[in-house]
Amino acid sequence: MNRKKHARTYRVAVVGATGLALTCLGAGGPASATSGDCDGSLSYSRLDTSATASTNTRHLVFADVDGDGTTDIVAANLDADSVTVLPGEGDGTFSTGSTYAVGTHPYQTVVADVDGDGHPDLATADFGGAQVSILLNNGDGSFGAATALEVGEAPRALAAGDLDGDGNADLVVAEQGPNAVRVLLGNGDGTFDDQGDTATGSQPHGIVVADFDGDGAADVATASVGSDGVSVLLGEGTGGLGSATGYATASRLYSLAHGDFDGDGTTDLATVSNGSNTLDVLLGEGDGTFETAAEYATPSLPVAVGTADLDGDGTTDVLVSSLKGNSVTLFQGSETGELTQLAELSATGAYDAAAADLDGDGVRDIAVANSSAGQVDVFKGACS
Repeated sequence: MNRKKHARTYRVAVVGATGLALTCLGAGGPASATSGDCDGSLSYSRLDTSATASTNTRHLVFADVDGDGTTDIVAANLDADSVTVLPGEGDGTFSTGSTYAVGTHPYQTVVADVDGDGHPDLATADFGGAQVSILLNNGDGSFGAATALEVGEAPRALAAGDLDGDGNADLVVAEQGPNAVRVLLGNGDGTFDDQGDTATGSQPHGIVVADFDGDGAADVATASVGSDGVSVLLGEGTGGLGSATGYATASRLYSLAHGDFDGDGTTDLATVSNGSNTLDVLLGEGDGTFETAAEYATPSLPVAVGTADLDGDGTTDVLVSSLKGNSVTLFQGSETGELTQLAELSATGAYDAAAADLDGDGVRDIAVANSSAGQVDVFKGACS
């Protein structure tokens, strides 16, 4: 990947949570931001050359998989039945990736140290194969052959956490077929004990793990592509989950993320509906319950939501990837809990987006899963 940049940019003036006027710049992609306050302008430029993944790249995640101190990307390739690991160069570019076979139609990937050796491993939700694939890190950023864990039909998403408090990484899987979440408790050696299913809303399509009620135990939430909105399942602290509590939202939810959008120290939820073309935000009360969802308009067919503190003000901001809109939209959190749209930036085939400081300049950059081209597009952020 070279470091040339497109000339086309988009400029949007907004008022930030601090009352300061911010100017956001972007070129063909989503916005990034600083890890600290940026008192000037945030600008974003797309690199001309993208990082090649494989057919129908749907999801990406950041991690330092080779331990060299730079951020790498792991991309899930739905139609190639594979994941591609793209080593970061530390300047916002990526070297040629290595591709690893997994199960049929991997829809999402998580990174966690599942065998306790200090190196990040991979797990994928293989939608077409009713399985989760586990790839153990060899210690140098390469991975061994995938091993399969059988789960329920049509696993759409998964998340990692410690549900039983034993210090080992566990997995939770959103199973669209049985309308359930499955808990896989990690043994700390790369193997898992299957705890079975707990019912959720209809056809869960997104999942997160976080502490919603402040009791120190990991809780779970799912977003349903069916008619049941968001389901919240409070953790028991021993690996079990309580019964689901449903929260009404728009229909056809495709993704779920968590953060602190109002800066009050409690966990909030964000999801996207490609039925109504909205971003739905549920602010947490801190006791495991959530306020009524607030809706924000998005471009056509939003399919993924991501979170990060993009402007460094202490509240979490939101990135929405819209497939038919060919865009990633940035929303800014605030102490009032109301989100403000900062920018809508062009990103062809956008199926997912994530923010990280890829070049060490203190400003978060953006990587976008371009499903149309089977590649990852990078947008470098700057504060001036």
